Amino acid sequence: MLGNLGQLYRHDLSEAYGLLPNDDGTFNDRPLDRFLAGVDPQRRAFLITAADRTAGFVMTTPAEGGGTSIAGFFVVRALRRTGVGRAAAVQTISLFPGRWSIGFQRYNPGVEAFWSYVASQVVGDSWEIHEGPTSESRPPDTFITFGL
Repeated sequence: MLGNLGQLYRHDLSEAYGLLPNDDGTFNDRPLDRFLAGVDPQRRAFLITAADRTAGFVMTTPAEGGGTSIAGFFVVRALRRTGVGRAAAVQTISLFPGRWSIGFQRYNPGVEAFWSYVASQVVGDSWEIHEGPTSESRPPDTFITFGL
């Protein structure tokens, strides 16, 4: 199930990252592959459900410098902007008290507002936003950080 959702996630990212499917029509998803292979035991994955149906997933990983980071977050299109994603994000964050670092790409419409809302819901106005390092191979990341 997670592998199938991962294909939808990678398809969503394909435009911004310039990704093309493999010859068999699938997309590579190295972080998910590493999780499924058990290579990184500190990486965690949670399925998101709504109305007893699969709605997406959240993946977490240890953050650089300590704490926890969102390594992947996906909600199926039919349930976006319904509150399902916000509830899943808040619930996931509450599982791991401590420092959080959540990266996102500003090119993605609504993502900054989404994570800003989640951070505000969790810690009020005690969060920061900053630009991450630039990469030649993908769009730059922006990070929201806070402590819980």
